[in-house]
Amino acid sequence: KAVQKRWPDISKDRMTHEVIRDMIGYMVNDLLVESRARLRRYNPKSAEEIRHLPGPIIGFSETFRAEEKPLRTFLFENMYRHYKVNRMMGQAARVVEELFGLFINDPSLLPTELRAQCDGPGQAQTARVICDYIAGMTDRYAVEEHRKLFSVTGWLAH
Repeated sequence: KAVQKRWPDISKDRMTHEVIRDMIGYMVNDLLVESRARLRRYNPKSAEEIRHLPGPIIGFSETFRAEEKPLRTFLFENMYRHYKVNRMMGQAARVVEELFGLFINDPSLLPTELRAQCDGPGQAQTARVICDYIAGMTDRYAVEEHRKLFSVTGWLAH
């Protein structure tokens, strides 16, 4: 409502952006204020003293944590578990699984510098190299590699 009050004619996309921005600002402010209060209260002189405190020195206030629960529930129900997000996560998992399966069975498909680190199809060292290779891929690169390796048009295009 604060965003609507500031900008009555704001577009829906811009409103979403501004609401998220305000929420992040609110969270950061709460974290800073609460953490400073804890630092003043405990006044630790060393890292060792901090380790022996009854709770974390950095954290959100009790008020914020109480307010956070409905927000967390809303986000899980409407964003994190939204069917479109679930579909994308499923597609991403398939891309990773299929790339791994292809490379572990045929390491010769890996870039030359990585092939040299492999100890053969299905072997532990090869699996480690492949895991590191895939983990270092951006989403876009992984999808592009998958397209090149699994689509007939993938190799025709290049």
